[in-house]
Amino acid sequence: MTSSKLKILCLHGYTQNAIMFRKKTAVVRKGVENLADFVYITAPHHIIPPTFSDIAEREAAAKEDTSEEHKPFGWWYSPKYKPTQNGFFIGFKESVEQVKDILLEEGPFDGILGFSQGACFAALLTEMLENRTYFPDLISPEFKHAPFKFSIFVAGFKPTLQEATNVMLNKNSKVKTPSMHFIGDLDTLVLPEAMMSMTEAFENPKIYRHQGGHYLPSSASSRKEFKDFISQFIN
Repeated sequence: MTSSKLKILCLHGYTQNAIMFRKKTAVVRKGVENLADFVYITAPHHIIPPTFSDIAEREAAAKEDTSEEHKPFGWWYSPKYKPTQNGFFIGFKESVEQVKDILLEEGPFDGILGFSQGACFAALLTEMLENRTYFPDLISPEFKHAPFKFSIFVAGFKPTLQEATNVMLNKNSKVKTPSMHFIGDLDTLVLPEAMMSMTEAFENPKIYRHQGGHYLPSSASSRKEFKDFISQFIN
């Protein structure tokens, strides 16, 4: 029955979007389609990647008629290009508000799945829902959504450049929400050491290391580990 399925909120990576992330996770999602429904959302900030080689490419990405699948979005702007403001990344607070609206309008959600910047954001959201004392102006004690039952992070890292949240994801005050962390040993965008550092902020994290790069692996073993992890949260 559909009502017994888990509901998982999915957050894409920097310069991606919901359509792209849904496609990139299709194999893993199909393996648990009888267990969970996945809700993919697109971040509110349209990003013009500075990696484009020329002005024409940048202008093309910004055009309204660019296919939805290829429009780049982010949960906040990289501090390399937009400095932080009052200790926060530009765009971070707006993304929190967007996710809060989704939680209330489309929830409740049992868990969250994040990739790269989305994993970083998912980790902060997980702890803010669990402990409402950090930023009650962002997620208050009265906010009507329970903490997640579980969180899954792919290529996750701690947002150390956002000074305001450095009190969080602290290994001396671990997040209690059950977590699973996918770590690619050949990832050059988020180094394995950075991913491992984030795992230390969680109590009894489940860690899956693979011999790949910056993606959610779809091998038989990784699909089994993913399925086994979420299965324990089905009532």
